[in-house]
Amino acid sequence: MARSDLDRLGSTFTRAIPVEDDGMFDGLLAKLDEIHIDPLGKGAVMRACPHERNDDLP
Repeated sequence: MARSDLDRLGSTFTRAIPVEDDGMFDGLLAKLDEIHIDPLGKGAVMRACPHERNDDLP
């Protein structure tokens, strides 16, 4: 959780365990940021490669 999230929860939230950022997940987070989401009416389709489209989807 970010500091702003903890601030929003207030002083009664006491179960947060601080950890240091070691960059272990930087590659994974970068890949997740590349995911493209197309809205489809009441749902969404996530595409890891937005250039590879399937226009046959509803």
